[in-house]
Amino acid sequence: MNFLTLVLRSLFRSKRRTVLTVLSLAVSVFLIALLQSLLGTMDALTVSGGSGTRFVVQDKASFTNVIPQSYANYLRAQPEIEAFTAFQWFGGEYKDPKNFFANFAVEPETYLQVYREEANLASIPPAQVRDFLRDGNGCIVGKTLADRFGWKVGDVVPLRSSIFNITVRLNIRIIFVGKRKSDEMFLAFNIRQLQEAVPFMKGRVGAFTARARNPADIPRLCERIDRHFANSAQETLTITENAFNLNMMKMLGDYSTMIHSITGAVLVAILIVTANTMAMAIRERTTQISTMRALGFRSSQILSLLMAEGLLLSLLGSGLGIFMAMGAADLAAKVGGAILPWMADFIITGETLLLCVLITLALGLLSTFAPAYRASRRPITDGLRAL
Repeated sequence: MNFLTLVLRSLFRSKRRTVLTVLSLAVSVFLIALLQSLLGTMDALTVSGGSGTRFVVQDKASFTNVIPQSYANYLRAQPEIEAFTAFQWFGGEYKDPKNFFANFAVEPETYLQVYREEANLASIPPAQVRDFLRDGNGCIVGKTLADRFGWKVGDVVPLRSSIFNITVRLNIRIIFVGKRKSDEMFLAFNIRQLQEAVPFMKGRVGAFTARARNPADIPRLCERIDRHFANSAQETLTITENAFNLNMMKMLGDYSTMIHSITGAVLVAILIVTANTMAMAIRERTTQISTMRALGFRSSQILSLLMAEGLLLSLLGSGLGIFMAMGAADLAAKVGGAILPWMADFIITGETLLLCVLITLALGLLSTFAPAYRASRRPITDGLRAL
């Protein structure tokens, strides 16, 4: 009988206990993989292809307040700014409140320049760009969002906003393919429609997004813009786009600490369960281990055998947990992405998979070593007294 066969036979000596331990490990790995992937997906929302060169000018008190569109004159005069665009969250619903997705009123002429990476401007046919800029009712839509509702170029999309109490009818002029699925869960239309239909939006915008020629100029620009509008009727808060996105995510609370806390609790729980299971399994085999040593097995061989059992058990639990997590991630991306756009990017990354494998191996080592070491060093006569 070779070493591997001996390990397998010893491991499945009690099939029910082995299966239950593998399942408990698998559930823990499943939870850790999903929680860490969720954290990674949410953190990824704070950065995008061009976010390192962009910053946002918003109202100092709250990003929900609007600011004068005339602030654009000062931004236009700054030589470090390559381009800027105004935007306003519209919050429109398509036919039914359940059909919620991100939709903004923007300045079409500058939007495509400022967000050229997200909109994948180079891939959009020039004729579609011209139609979008010429049509006051035109809109640009991401491919994932268009596929969700079966839209195609030329279709008319009615959007009802409870925030502004209006309905806009938009002609789809561009369906773009972004680099991330979450970028494609987006619709933008001409802000002039909103300003003409809503009196208090006339001459006002939600915020500006600007692209700096050199990212190193952004801190100086932020300070200069806020200083210029200090003591005005509406002071500004100018921050990087990453910081702006992070502030939006913080509305969900300190999700990072919460997820790390849950992950830590799961790890501690599974360490206790696995350590207790391995200790019981090894204690029950005291006589068997003493008999093996009496037959000539060295202590180091007994220790290696028991450690191999613990590691194999951990790998089985890890593999099953990862398999379950990947299936759940695919389902979450398809179902959750229809409700929360950022969930469309939800995947289990290679780094997360490696983390799960390393964690379970560490758990296997920690939970097995102490009882295995004691069993391998126990005097043979003590173990044989039970016979």
